[in-house]
Amino acid sequence: MNADDKQKNKLELQAEEVGCWGLIGGIALNVKTHKEFSASSAKKRDGPFYCKACLSDAVIRKCTEKRDHFAHKAKLSPIVPKGKGKLHGNCQDTLCELLAERFPGGKWETERTIPKNDALSVPELRPDISGRINNTRVAIEVQVSSLTVNKIVARTEAYAKRDISLLWIVPLTEELGNKPIRPRQYERYLHSIYYGRVYYWWDGLGLTLMPVHFGVAKRYIEIAEWYENNELVQVGGYEKPYKTIKTPLYGPELSITDDFVPQSRPEFIPDNERKAVPLCSIWMDKHSAWWMKDEYGNE
Repeated sequence: MNADDKQKNKLELQAEEVGCWGLIGGIALNVKTHKEFSASSAKKRDGPFYCKACLSDAVIRKCTEKRDHFAHKAKLSPIVPKGKGKLHGNCQDTLCELLAERFPGGKWETERTIPKNDALSVPELRPDISGRINNTRVAIEVQVSSLTVNKIVARTEAYAKRDISLLWIVPLTEELGNKPIRPRQYERYLHSIYYGRVYYWWDGLGLTLMPVHFGVAKRYIEIAEWYENNELVQVGGYEKPYKTIKTPLYGPELSITDDFVPQSRPEFIPDNERKAVPLCSIWMDKHSAWWMKDEYGNE
């Protein structure tokens, strides 16, 4: 594989992670004039830029050993960085200890080995936390950035075959805040599994989780005018929803032990996602949606 192919693969992986392929061709638009610029000829002073496909901000990358390109500007949640496992371990230990106190007969453990089952075609499993809440077997996986969506799918299917209700938690280094973010690929996928919500946790929450729906975020399209082929072109002057940047919409604080029930989740193919949600058993909160049914204002 030559250098160009390697860079193309890298850019495609980055596009899949942010959920937009609009910059793959090396074209971005100026925020104020909406005129197109090519990464090969554009300068930083020609910006600021945005992606025509998803409307989010873009930055130009000038490279000496590879092709110049545009990249989506990151607005990400404060997850645990790769290689920094202290918060992950703290989340595991805290939740396991509190669950054992609440359900002393639940046999709560961290990283318990569940042997493979050839008859069910289930590999060996080692959930971050597992035990019983009343009569329900529950496994809790504390999601870290290094886990791919393919691995999430595989584990989700395996727990379903064992009839274990699965809860995915995303630990954060600090509170999420209220400003728009760009959910990562796995956050978008977990959002699909749990019917439009992700369960976040940070130090101090104990057995409480903060559910977040990725609501609509919009950017104002500046008014611009120019002439093409002696004809006046006018654009802008309105708000338009981003495709990949979302506004965190908080639901009520949830107790893992009091506000959740086991639920069978049917197979589902999310809009604008390449990965289907398999039939699975989930540990799901009992609350109805706290966001508008039609967030985009369609009829």
